[in-house]
Amino acid sequence: MDSVSVSFTGGKIHALVGENGAGKSTLAGIISGDIQPTGGEILLDEEVLAFSSAKDALSRGIVLVHQRPKLASAITAKENIILQLQTGGKRQPFFLHAPSAELLALQKEWAPQLNLNAVVRDLGGNLRFYTSLLGALLQKPKVLLLDEPSAFLDMDERQTLYAHLRSLADSGTNIIVITHSRAEATKYADTVTMLKLGRLAGYFPTAGEYEVFLSESDRQLSANEPYLQPAESADRNHSSALELNLSSRPKNRPALLSASIQANYGEITAVTGLQEAALDTLEDTITGMETSWAKGSLTITDETGSHTIAANRLSPGFLRSHKVAIVPSDKTFRAANPNITVEELLSVYTKTEPRQKAAALIREAHVNITPEQFVSNLSGGMLQRLIVTRELSTSPDLLILCNPMQGLDIEAQGNLCHKLTDLTAKGKAVIIIGTQDFPLTLCQKVYRLESGCTELIFENGLLKKEENE
Repeated sequence: MDSVSVSFTGGKIHALVGENGAGKSTLAGIISGDIQPTGGEILLDEEVLAFSSAKDALSRGIVLVHQRPKLASAITAKENIILQLQTGGKRQPFFLHAPSAELLALQKEWAPQLNLNAVVRDLGGNLRFYTSLLGALLQKPKVLLLDEPSAFLDMDERQTLYAHLRSLADSGTNIIVITHSRAEATKYADTVTMLKLGRLAGYFPTAGEYEVFLSESDRQLSANEPYLQPAESADRNHSSALELNLSSRPKNRPALLSASIQANYGEITAVTGLQEAALDTLEDTITGMETSWAKGSLTITDETGSHTIAANRLSPGFLRSHKVAIVPSDKTFRAANPNITVEELLSVYTKTEPRQKAAALIREAHVNITPEQFVSNLSGGMLQRLIVTRELSTSPDLLILCNPMQGLDIEAQGNLCHKLTDLTAKGKAVIIIGTQDFPLTLCQKVYRLESGCTELIFENGLLKKEENE
C-alpha cells in the first residue's frame, strides 16, 4: 500500500475493487485498526485519528466484518455474538438464557435463516457471515467495512443483504464493501474506488461511471489483444471433451452458484477469476478433489462414448480413468509431498524401472536435480515443471491445469505454452483454471467466474457482448 488517498462519505455504499494483491484488505485493515500504517493519516469527521488496535477503531465506531469471520467453532452463534460485544467493551454475561430483544430484532430482519442456538462448526459459510454481521450491527457502527460479504451467499441472499445495506446507508452509516464482483459494484455501490498493486488506480463518483469504464476496458482488451487466435490444425475436430453444469457451497470456501463450461478437443478453454469469486471451489469440484457439497453433473466424451457422473461422486480416479490429467494449484501437497523423493514423485504412474522413468522426466523438464533428492529441495518453479511433465507423460486426452504459470520464469512459461499448443494441435483438450500471466491469445474460449457464476466472455475471437449487439 503506497500513497493511497481516498475519501468515503457517510450515508453511502462505497465499493473497493481490485485484483488479488491490489491492497483492498490492507486498506480495510488500516481503517479498522487491524494494521498500523507506516505513514499518512486517517481522518474521521475531520479529526485525525491513530488506532493501535481494532478495539481502538471500534471505540470510534469503525467495525470490520471479515470474509472468513473469526468465530469460535465450538460454541453457538449467539455466544459468539456475545463474545464480540465483550471485545467491543459492552460487557454481558457470557451464557445468556435468551438473546436480547435487539439481537432478535436484527436476526429477524437481516438473517431469519440463522438459528442463534446452532453451534458454529455446524453452520455453512453464509450463516457464519451473518453471525459476524449481527455482532457488528449491534455495535451501531458509524463505519461498517465488509470484506467480500457475498462470497458465501446465493443470489437471493445477496439481493436481500444489499437491500438492508441500502437502508442502513440511508440512515447515515458509512458502508465500505470490498468486492471482486464488477456486477455488484455497478449495481449496488454509490462510488467505486479501484486499487492496483497497492496504489489508487481509479475513483468513480458514481457506479455508472465505473460501468462505462469497464465497458471501455473490455472493448480495448478485445481490440488491442489478438485474443483467441491460435494457429489452426487439421487434426482438430472441436467435438466436446467435457461439459459441466454444477454448483457447490462448502463451509470454508466461497460459494460456486452456477458453473456451466464446455471444453472441446483441439482447443484451450480458460476460466479467469479470483479466489473470492469461487475459483478455488471450482478447482476443487472439477478436479474431483472435494465434491461433498457439489450438485449437478459432469460429462466426459472420449473414444468409448459419453460418460456422465453426478458432481458429488466425481473423483480424480474417475477423471484419470478417462485419460484426464490433473495439475492442481497446490503442487506441494495435492500433486506431491515434501517428504517423498523426486523418484517417488515422478514414478507414481510407473510399475517398472521407476528410477529410469524419473530420470527421463527430469531431463525432459530441464530440472537440475537427482531422483534420490527430496521434493522439499525443489523450488516452486521446479516442482511445477516436474508435475506438468509427469502428467503429460500419461498421454492425456484432456489436461486440467490450475494456475499454470505459478512459480515459472519467462522461459519456462514460454516452454509450457508451446507444450499446450502442441497438445491441441494433436486434437487434445486443455482447461486452464486461473489465468494469471497466462496468454489468453492461445485460447478458443474464455469464461469469467464472477460472483460464483460463469459467463462466456470470449469465443473464437469474438467478445461475446459485441457479438450480441
